[in-house]
Amino acid sequence: METFSAYYLPIIRFIIPLLAAAIFICVWYGLLRQPKKGNILAVLDIQNGSVRLPVTRHENTVGRSKSCDIVISLPVISRQHAVLSRANDGFWQIADTKSKGGVLVNNKPAGAETKISFGDKITLSELEMKLLPPNSDDKELGKQLKTKAKKDYSEKLSADSQPLRTGVFTAALIALGIFQILACLQMFMVIDPVHYQNLFISFGVIIILPWIYRIFTLIRNIHNISAEITAFFLSTIGMCTTASAAPGDLLKQTAAMVCGVVLFVIIMTVLKNPEFVMKLRMLAAIGSLGLLGLTMVLGTAFNGQRNWIDFGFITIQPSEFVKILFVFSGSATLEWLLTTKNLALLTIYSSTCIGLLFLMGDFGTALIFFVAFLVLIFMTSGDIRMIILSCLAAVMGAVMIISYKPYILGRFSTWMNVWSDAYGAGYQQTRTLMAIASGGMLGLGGGNGFLRFVTASDTDMVFGIVCEEWGLLIGLSVIGCFIALMRSAIRSHRSAYSSFYVIAACTAGSIFLFQAMLNIFGSTDILPFTGVTLPFISNGGTSIMASWGLLSFISAAINYLRPRIKP
Repeated sequence: METFSAYYLPIIRFIIPLLAAAIFICVWYGLLRQPKKGNILAVLDIQNGSVRLPVTRHENTVGRSKSCDIVISLPVISRQHAVLSRANDGFWQIADTKSKGGVLVNNKPAGAETKISFGDKITLSELEMKLLPPNSDDKELGKQLKTKAKKDYSEKLSADSQPLRTGVFTAALIALGIFQILACLQMFMVIDPVHYQNLFISFGVIIILPWIYRIFTLIRNIHNISAEITAFFLSTIGMCTTASAAPGDLLKQTAAMVCGVVLFVIIMTVLKNPEFVMKLRMLAAIGSLGLLGLTMVLGTAFNGQRNWIDFGFITIQPSEFVKILFVFSGSATLEWLLTTKNLALLTIYSSTCIGLLFLMGDFGTALIFFVAFLVLIFMTSGDIRMIILSCLAAVMGAVMIISYKPYILGRFSTWMNVWSDAYGAGYQQTRTLMAIASGGMLGLGGGNGFLRFVTASDTDMVFGIVCEEWGLLIGLSVIGCFIALMRSAIRSHRSAYSSFYVIAACTAGSIFLFQAMLNIFGSTDILPFTGVTLPFISNGGTSIMASWGLLSFISAAINYLRPRIKP
C-alpha cells in the first residue's frame, strides 16, 4: 500500500486538476449557452394593418418606454401601459398596469387578467389594435430579424447560431466519475481504517447518483443538466473535505445530499407551473416567518447565535430552508409585478426576516438575506432610489444594533490584522492562509493537510482545506462554478418561459455567489469573518439540502423555456 501510495499521489496531483478543468468547461458551456429565442407567436395589428408589431415572448410589456418588449412611441401611451401574456392553456390575456389612458377589450375595461382571442379589438388610450396570428409575411420577418441579430451582435458560440449539444453532459459525467473514483482512492490511502465502510458507501452513492439523475432527466425530458453537474462536482469536493476533517460525518452528509436531490426534484416539479407557484407564494412567506419564529422560541444558543433547533436525534438550522422560501415568495411573474406596482409587502416581509435573524444573532445569514432583498428589489422594480434608501436604512439599523449589542464589534477587531493575534482571535484565518500557501497549485493530496485539525475547518474554513489538499487550481474552479451559476441565471432572460424564473434564478444565484464570497474572503481575511458555510462543500446537512433546493430555481430558469414555434 505504501509503495502504491508513493507513486499514486504524484500522478493524480496532475490528473485531478485536468479532470476538474474538463468538468468546468463542460458545465460552463451548458450554463452559458441558452437555446434560441422563440419565433413570432402573434402580431399586434394597429389601425387596420397600418403597423404590425411582432409578439415574440410569452410575457410582454407594452408601452412607450424603450425598455418595454412592445414599444408604441405615442404620447397617449403610458410608459408601461399593459402586460400581454400567453397562458398555459394557449389563450392570451391582457392586464392594465394602471395606465392613464386605460385598456379596453371589445369596448369593455380590462381587469387584472382579461382573456382575449385572436381578432378581439384592443384599445390602448383610444389607439385601436387587434391580436392576430402571424401570417407568412410575419414569419419571414421573424427570420430576417434573427438573421439581422446574428449579424449585428455576432456572438461567439451564440445560442442563436448553434443548438445545445447534450452529449457534452455525458462527457462531463464521465469526467466527474473518474474524478470521484480517483479522489476516493486517495482518501482510502490516508483515512483511518475504522471509516473505510463509511467512505465506500458515501463515494458509492455520490458516484452512482448523478447517473441515476441523468436517467431521470431523460425520462422527464429535461435537457440541460449543467447546473446539477456543477452541484455534484462541488458536493464531491465537499465529500472529500468531510472525509479528511470529519470522517465520522460522512454518512450524515451523504444522506443529506440525497435528501437535497429529492428536494430539488420536488421543487422543480412545483416550479413547472408558474401560475400555481403564484398561489403558493403567500403560504411560503407565512411558512418562512413561522420557521424563524419557531427558532426564536426553541433555538439552541451556540457561539452567541440562536439559529439551531436540537430535536435530540437531529439538529437543523431552519434559516437555511428559509432561504428557499424567501426566494419562492419574493419572486413574481411580470404580470403580477406590473399590475400591482407595490413593493410594500415585499419590503415588510424581507425586513421581518432580516430583523428576526439579527435577534437570533445570525448576522452572516441576515447579510445574505439583505443582499437577496436588494436583488429582488432591483429585479422587480428597477428602482435605484429604493435600493439606496434600503441601504441607508440597513446602515442605521446596524448602528442601532451595535449600540444595543456592543460585543458585535469584537468580531471586527482582527479584520485585516489577523497576524497581530495569530494565536488568539486570528488563529483560524492565519492557519487558513498558511494552508493555502502550503498547498500550492496542485495541493498536498486529500487527507495530507494540517488545517483539518483546526476547529471548524470543514465548515467555516473549508476553502482552506480545498486549496491545501487539492490545490489552488481546484479552489479557483470552485469559485468559477459559483460565477458560472450566477452568470447563467442572468442570461436566462433570453429564453425562460416566465419572468418568475429569471427573478428567482438571479436571486438564488446571488445568494450562492455572495455566501461563497463571505466564506472564502472571510476565512482569508479579505472580508470580516461571519462564519457562513460554503454552499455544497461545507460539512452540514441542512446547508447542503438548502443548497440543492436553491439550485432548483436556476435549473428551472434554464430548462423551462418558451416553446419554439416553427415558422
